[in-house]
Amino acid sequence: MRTEELLKIEPPVLTFQFELNKQASCSIRLSNKTQKHVAFKVKTTNPTNFEFACFAVTMQSQKEAPPSMQCKDKFQIQSAVASSGATIEDVRRLFNEEGHPIQKCKLEVVYNIVPQIPSSVPVGSTRVRKLLDVKPSELQFLFELNKELSCSFQLSNVTENRVAFKVETTNTKKYCVIPMKGFVLPRSTCDITVKMQAQNEFPDAKCSDKFLIQSTVANSAATTKDITVDMFNKAEECKLRVEYVFQPHPPSRMSVTSEEGSLRNVSTVEARNLNNPEVVPGHDRNVNNGGDIILGLIIIGLFGIVIWYIMKMAMPLIGYSSFVLYICSLQYFITRIMSYT
Repeated sequence: MRTEELLKIEPPVLTFQFELNKQASCSIRLSNKTQKHVAFKVKTTNPTNFEFACFAVTMQSQKEAPPSMQCKDKFQIQSAVASSGATIEDVRRLFNEEGHPIQKCKLEVVYNIVPQIPSSVPVGSTRVRKLLDVKPSELQFLFELNKELSCSFQLSNVTENRVAFKVETTNTKKYCVIPMKGFVLPRSTCDITVKMQAQNEFPDAKCSDKFLIQSTVANSAATTKDITVDMFNKAEECKLRVEYVFQPHPPSRMSVTSEEGSLRNVSTVEARNLNNPEVVPGHDRNVNNGGDIILGLIIIGLFGIVIWYIMKMAMPLIGYSSFVLYICSLQYFITRIMSYT
């Protein structure tokens, strides 16, 4: 009489995407097709090489490939009918009891080889990169003091594979990369933004900072958490240099202000002269009036001396009176002239 199959196990073979220095995982599906409670136990011929989590099997990272890529490891899944209230301890005792019917299923392990990618491509090489095309070839920052700066570069996946990447820099305190790691889908692009912290002093004209972009083929099921350092032991690499672009220094605010003030004053004077055309003639008139005053004083002086001399010769007794008359006339004439100014 044929024994009823307790569990249906899928897949019949465990397939791992094999890559050096990288963990690989696959899953097992157990289906209970009966109306009974079924306990199960998973065993392997190489327990140090595999870990179990629920129905997932994880293979530890391997430092070298097996001969001919043939795996001798196997898995055995045991199943038995258990009571409805059985605990983990009950299940352990159940599989250790002699005479208790236990069903067994063996699974083989197969490695699926991931195509190996050539190691790093030298910077400036004329060879076409196998995985990612990086543009531009250098990072340029338009430098300004006390201001956060940013620039970007683009990763283009030129393959039909999903590519994982990681960006590193020689100066982690100065730069922030967004995103720092991730995936680029086949025949697609990904933009990376690099932010530089605000600097309070001018750097050297030649910057020594550099960025390194590492890339490698990734599994379709891999997530960002799976991107580790070991994943890029053999990866394509591209280096980017940093270049500062300095703006020409603008004129100081003080010189601009004084220059504007001088021009404004000149314009104001010219406008005032145009609106008041009598200003310049009036100035000339004052100058001319000064000359007239001097000339008038000279004429009055000479005229007074002549008159006083004639009167003194004609009437010696009134010499003092004529001198007084001369002084009064001179004062009157000066007063009249000053009134015109």
